[in-house]
Amino acid sequence: MQTARTEYEITTQSFEDEFEQLFRELLHRLISFLVTAGARLADAEDAVQMAFIELARVWRSVEHPRSWLRKVSFRMWTKVLTKNKFDDLVSEFPEGVSHEQVDEIIGQSQVVQVLKQLPPLQQAVMAFEYDGCTPSETADAMGMPAVNVRQNLHRARANLAKVLQQKGIH
Repeated sequence: MQTARTEYEITTQSFEDEFEQLFRELLHRLISFLVTAGARLADAEDAVQMAFIELARVWRSVEHPRSWLRKVSFRMWTKVLTKNKFDDLVSEFPEGVSHEQVDEIIGQSQVVQVLKQLPPLQQAVMAFEYDGCTPSETADAMGMPAVNVRQNLHRARANLAKVLQQKGIH
């Protein structure tokens, strides 16, 4: 009986330590990712928190928690915001972003300001691209065929080239 209790306590502590480390490491990055994709800060924070809650429920069955969290965070945001209608994605960049870590990640360049000039679906696929996802990973997270993701990436890059050219940035 004592061995089972000790094993339970070790397993529980291990889960808590790993989960807390993952939370600290990814919280602001995931919020920034969703803001880059077009979410308002409050919506991004809610979606990421819901994803972490869900991860705690299924922790033992998730092999790759980082990519799982990105996928679930994005889906939580789109479910709440648009009920999976990507044509209606928010196109406004939230004003007054207040978290220093989010500001640091987003503020390193003018990426968000440029991306917000794209149509919402192109903005979303570029956010995944910017975050290092492959088209297949993006397709899986967005629930669409990879060919559609690649097509929208192609269009987004062409549109970004036009925007940058208009701004005199090459």
